[in-house]
Amino acid sequence: MLYGALPHESVQAACAALRRHDLPYVAWPQLPQRHFFERSIVQASWGLPGLVLDASQRRVYVTRAQTLAAIPQYTIAFMQKTRVQTAEWTPQEAAGLRELMADIDALAPDVGIKGQMLGPISLAAQLTDEHQQPLLADPTLFEGLVIHCCLRARLQADAVMRANRPAMVCLEEPFYDVMHSPFMTIDRDELLFALARVLLAIPCQRALTLRCGTPLSEIVQLPLDVLIVTHWEDHLVDDRVLADLAGALSNGMRVGIGVVPVDAEDPTATVHTDARVYAIIQRFLVAGATPAELRRGLVIAPSQSLGQAPVAQAEAVIAQTCTTAAAVDALLVQLIHGYTE
Repeated sequence: MLYGALPHESVQAACAALRRHDLPYVAWPQLPQRHFFERSIVQASWGLPGLVLDASQRRVYVTRAQTLAAIPQYTIAFMQKTRVQTAEWTPQEAAGLRELMADIDALAPDVGIKGQMLGPISLAAQLTDEHQQPLLADPTLFEGLVIHCCLRARLQADAVMRANRPAMVCLEEPFYDVMHSPFMTIDRDELLFALARVLLAIPCQRALTLRCGTPLSEIVQLPLDVLIVTHWEDHLVDDRVLADLAGALSNGMRVGIGVVPVDAEDPTATVHTDARVYAIIQRFLVAGATPAELRRGLVIAPSQSLGQAPVAQAEAVIAQTCTTAAAVDALLVQLIHGYTE
């Protein structure tokens, strides 16, 4: 499974690259090299009242007074499930979404569609007001941003569900650990509740990505179908984390491990990656997961986003991700039937 961002400047080339591979879910391509508007922070905040986009300076921020003034009406619109036109996804900031959906029949009929956007915590940690104060430092502005994320997530789900295929929207939280900062002015439980609110606004399958090293005991209690741990490093995954992930698998959640290297140019990288994944599988088995649970629920992913990689390298990583996933599936089939190589 891929995260979404690709380094292509052409939306047609990006979609063509995705169609060349056997992916169970195709993530519509985010193209940060194509335009400033396709940066993840811009995509997630697009349409927020008071938003200022300065492409020449590559800056995005909100005007505090305008955003605050719009929050009450924004909240009413969300509660009444009114379609807010300004929160719609458009070809300006999400060209890949439109391109993929326009030619959806080019995909095999059982292939699902995956959408993605920054989650509320990471967005609020990066988006500032005109005085360069992050919205995460202001409870009222943060609440408005959470409502906006709920609207954007719901509208993106509507878009990917139109194809009548399996559909998923993934919230990306690379800055989730900021909630553990002693300088936070918003209670940690409130931040976790905000994340749950946005997830619940998604009417299709719900996914979440977090960096390796994040404590997961609270995360696995969220309303999630898929949890993907990026930048997987074995030394950061202790027995407690493995137990949480194994428990999530047994409860029906799918678990992704971001292990396929993005920066490797070693021609034997596939062999090394497969061996590493086999060792991770052994750790899952020791933690209590069964081969059947792993075959149903283990998801192989790149270690990180492909948005900044050279195009050829990004496409090689996509291919390697598919190759490793196929090798893992074959191994798990053998384990299920009681065989070992």
